[in-house]
Parts: sequence; structure tokens; C-alpha cells
Amino acid sequence: MRFPAFIGGSNEAQSSLADCSRTVNFYVEVSPFQGSTSEAQLYPTPGVETLSSFTRNPGRAHAFLNGREFVIRRQYLSEIGASGQTVGAGVNLGPSLSDPGVPTPATISTNGDGGGQLCITSEDNVWIYDLAADTATEVAAMHGLATMGAYLDGYFLAFDATESKLYVSALMDGLTWSPGTDFARRSMAPDAWLAMLVAGRFAWLLGRETSEAWYNSGERFPFTPHPSGLIDFGIAATWSAKVIESDPIWLAHTASGRVCVVKMRGFTPEVVSTPALELAIQSYGDVSGAVADVYSDMGHTFYILNFELNTWVWDASTKLWAERGTWIPEQKRFTAWRPRFLAHAFGEHRALDAATGDIYRMSSALTLDVGGLPLRRLRRAPAISSENKRVFYSSFELDLEPGLGDTEAGSDNPQVMLRLSNDGGKTWVTEQMRGAGKIGEYGRRVRWNRLGSARRRVFEVSVTDPIPWRLTGAYIESSEQVGRG
Repeated sequence: MRFPAFIGGSNEAQSSLADCSRTVNFYVEVSPFQGSTSEAQLYPTPGVETLSSFTRNPGRAHAFLNGREFVIRRQYLSEIGASGQTVGAGVNLGPSLSDPGVPTPATISTNGDGGGQLCITSEDNVWIYDLAADTATEVAAMHGLATMGAYLDGYFLAFDATESKLYVSALMDGLTWSPGTDFARRSMAPDAWLAMLVAGRFAWLLGRETSEAWYNSGERFPFTPHPSGLIDFGIAATWSAKVIESDPIWLAHTASGRVCVVKMRGFTPEVVSTPALELAIQSYGDVSGAVADVYSDMGHTFYILNFELNTWVWDASTKLWAERGTWIPEQKRFTAWRPRFLAHAFGEHRALDAATGDIYRMSSALTLDVGGLPLRRLRRAPAISSENKRVFYSSFELDLEPGLGDTEAGSDNPQVMLRLSNDGGKTWVTEQMRGAGKIGEYGRRVRWNRLGSARRRVFEVSVTDPIPWRLTGAYIESSEQVGRG
């Protein structure tokens, strides 16, 4: 019998007896056509390989603009070539960030061919990089006034979270600012702005409890609040705001104390987080340092929300949440996924390391994590319960694509680990291993027999071998106890 709930996302409910499902380092794809042998599958999330290493210089910003790739690691701006190596001498943006912790993100934006400039915000300062001369100039007038920056309609924008102000540069000239006169301050609501995001033709200004969109009205100060009015969702983490498929999305906070993920559809907010995810976020305590990324690959667009120790991912095509993580073998647990600050450069996805500043190439064809670590993948299905009767399990079979062993990768006989819980995920029995087929063993079945009985059985499978794991479902053979349960 097919196990219909085996394929799915992460949804650990308040009671694990209700739902304890987890999906880590897989994503769900739903077959759009009737007649497919599997209605939904789990496919592997990308692995990474190192293009270049930069010790103790955490990544802070990454952009591919007009055919050129730029990164900021700690206080250094560098251009990166197609091979991943640094081009030119780079720029020290100063001041020196000597704190051993991870510094706040920076921003990189451009006014394109019309202005030929990059606008960089770093540690509340504005730098303008001349793309023709490859020189950088700090804008003295904006010292200490720029939490983040962006570009819209010919103007560079600088947002100051400390003063809750929006500044604009001169038209197509990032070297000229008049912060004493060319600024706007929040007046529509009492809560201060905490973040800014440009999406399409609008600058979204996000407060603690409410948010608003501004547009270019052509007035002396060019930007004006849109008549759509206030949105009753603020932002809980300044660097969680991103654009996904042209819509703003962010980790939101409301006046009632709710913390959730909200996506705009036009000027209408839509909560895309689940109660299970909001429960998990609540358990993290202070989430103001969460940092988000967005990327598209293999027909899916993902919003990646990184907390200190956890990474959650929303798939815009399936509307499902799953987890990503870097496995710590010594502690036998996942921590937050280390690739951050993603950019699509030179025809490939690239990322920085949140801790070291390494530059990675990221691809679903790659099967290792940062530093060559194994990429552990996990699927835990919801518990099986039949009116609390004891169910006897003759077998469990994992339906996957077998025969993908890779001798060169050191995985000529990849293994699947099955772990069982008989009490809804409270406690677990020892893992049992089965081979997934050496290369070419396409008829291999991955099956466990004589699995005992339980009233609330949970099946969890994990894999670590460096092959492109593809799970298409599971089957169980079981029978209920006759008579008293």
C-alpha cells in the first residue's frame, strides 16, 4: 500500500502526536500531469563547491550587476571574475570591523549605464564606486546615515533605521546628497521604520508594526506614500525583506505580537507561514538578526530565511516550507545553512559563507556541503495511527531512484538509514541501514521487513552519500490487531 503522506514538507506541530513531519535538504516537486507514477517527489537541494577562500572575512553582500560580480566580506569590497577569483585590488571600506562575530549585512546597488556607479552601504556609511575608473569615494555628507541602500527611478536611496529617515541622491549622481533637506521621515504611523525594500516601481518602508509603499510622484522630494495606505504588518528582522517573483516578502511583526512570514500580492498582505513554523520561530527568542535570500532553480523559486541556528525555506511553487541545514557530525544535529548572500553570476548560482567569506558555486548537481562536509538529507513522515489500534508492520519500502552509486565520489554502495518511533516521535530506536543500489542496479528495492508493531508509528529516513538522491514515495504492508487494541 502506498504511504500517501510520506512526501511533504516540514510541519512539526505543537503536539508531535498531531504532526512531527520534517524535510531537511530536500524540496518537494508536484507532478503537474495525471498518470505520473508519483504525484510528488523529494529532490535534493543544492550542494556547493568552493571557488575561492578568504579566511575570517564573513560575507555581507553579493551582487551581479551589468556583467560584473561584486562581494563585500567584512569591510572589503572586491570584484570577482568568472573563475571565482578576485579581480583588481579591491577597496577597504573601513572602519576596521575587528569584532570576531558576524557583522551586519551591507548593500550594493547600481544606477546602471546612465550613471556608471555602485552605491554601497556599509556600517551606516555610503560609498560610491565608479565602474569606469574602479575607484571608491566615501560620501562624507552621508556618514552614519545609511543602514541600507537601493536604487529606484534614477535615484539612489539610503535608509537610516536609527532616525527612521529616507534620503535620496541627486538624479543619476550618487556623489551628491543633501541630507539636511532631501529626506522624508515617517508620519503616517507612530512606529519607526526599520527596513527598506525596492520592488518594481515602489520603495517599501517597513516599520515595527505597520508598513507602507512609496512611489515617484515627481514632486521636489520625488517619493510620496502610495494612497493604498498602511499595511498592518511590520518587520521583525531588518534583513529578512526580499523580492520573490516581483512580490515583497519578509519576516513580519504585528501590533498583537504575531511573528509570521508575509508576502504582498499587490497591496494585499498574505501570510505564508504555518502555525508550526510560527511556533518554531517563537522558540528562537530574539529573531531580529534573521537574514533572507531568494533564488530560482529547477523550476522553483525559494525564499530562504536564516536564523542563528536554523534555516527555513518557502517554495513559491508548492507553497510548502522545508528546512536546510549544515550537519554537525560531532553534535549529531543540523545548524543553520552556511551559504548566504546569493547571486546568479556568470550563468551559475553563487554564494558567500556567512562565517568565512568563501565563495561557493551552488548547484543541484553538487552533492557536498560547505568545507566538503557530507550533505545529510532527512525526511520524517507524519505518524501513522489507526484509531489508536496496534498496527503490525510487515515491511516498509522506500521508493527512490536506485542504482546511482558513484565510485569516483567514494560512494559505490550508497546507504539509506531508517529510524523508527513507536510513540509519535517522542523516542527512537536504532537506525537500520539498507543499500540503495550500486551504479547500474536500477532494479534495486530498498526494503525493511518485520518491523514490529505500534499504535503511533513514525518512519524517518536519512541519507548522506554524495549522490543525487531522488525519493518518489514509500510503501507499507501492515495489519491491525484483531480484537482489543
